Order: sequence, then C-alpha cells, then structure tokens
Amino acid sequence: MARQKRQPCAETDALAEKLGQTILRLRTADKMSLGDLSEISGVAKSMISQIEKNETNPSLATLSRLSQALGTSVEAMVSQGDSSSALVQKTNIQDTPLLKSEDGLCELRIIGSIDTVQWVQWYDFRAQPNGKLISSPHPDGSVENLTLLTGKALVEIGDESWEVNTGETLRYRADRPHIITNIGKTLIHATMVNILAHAVRTVSS
Repeated sequence: MARQKRQPCAETDALAEKLGQTILRLRTADKMSLGDLSEISGVAKSMISQIEKNETNPSLATLSRLSQALGTSVEAMVSQGDSSSALVQKTNIQDTPLLKSEDGLCELRIIGSIDTVQWVQWYDFRAQPNGKLISSPHPDGSVENLTLLTGKALVEIGDESWEVNTGETLRYRADRPHIITNIGKTLIHATMVNILAHAVRTVSS
C-alpha cells in the first residue's frame, strides 16, 4: 500500500523554520563557521546547512548533538516562547530541586538553569550549626564561588582552610575534594556558583 504524502502543517513548518533560524543565530553569535560546528558536533556540514535553510527535518539525535555543541538544549532551541519578551523563565520553589546531606543538617537547592548547567552551576546553600557539606572534585580547573549571606563557615581543601563570615565571598579551586562546615551558632545561608573548567578557560582566553 502506497504511503500517503504528508499534508503541509503550518505549525510544524513554523517550528522547523524557527529551529533553523535559532541554530544559525547561535552559530554566528559564537563566530562559528559551518565547518566549526560540524567538527564539534559530529553533524555533517551539508546537514547543518539544510537545517538552517529549513530544507530537512533533523532527528532528535542530530538536534541533541547540535544543541550541546552550541551550549544550549533541544528544549530551548524548539521553544515557542515569545523571543521579544524580557522574561526568560520563572520557576516555583516546588520546581527547584532540593538536596540534603546524610545528617540532614545541610540543604542545597539547585537554582541555576538546566540550560547552562554544563557551564555554571548555581546553588542556594543552608546549613545548621555543625552541618558539613562534603563535595567531590569537579572537572579540572573549575572554580567555586561561595558568598555567605548569614553566619560563619569554614572551607577546607586538603591541608588548607579558610573562614568565611557574613558578607564575604571566597573563591577556590573546586577540582579537588572540598568541605564547607557551619562553625557558628546560627544557621548559615549562602549562594554557591560553580564555574566549570571549560567556562573558566573560555573567560580567560
């Protein structure tokens, strides 16, 4: 039985056109040639050109490789949101992932965007007195930024340690095991921003 030809769909065609425009915009913003994007993503240069011109429908695997190479997500590339709006995203506290230490004294909320997690990880950190957050090493060259909003903390990395008081910011190498301990008598509240290695190299280059 012969397969029927797909009827035109205005919504699908508009989405495909937007996708091509988005890939082209991100590529040119990063000053990448078709060859550059092809080499990084593993997608053929001719295929990328066809996607940008809305001449083909790429597979999900192809979109995933392109989004990673462009530093974004598939969801962001196909989003139908109003690009003229200043608002990018608004989330409720119920939608913010919450992690707790084994002793229950530390809470870590992941407040950074999932779209930038491969570059920057942003957390809201709280710890009860004597609470201790033990972290494994991040990729080589990563830098963690701890800003203490209230309380007093001790940061330990190997044989080195530093005290941090309310209003102070400490930046340290996070590519080795590190520990943050509440050494005060009240709750500590802090923001933590972990800049991953490839982002550090991009900024410094």
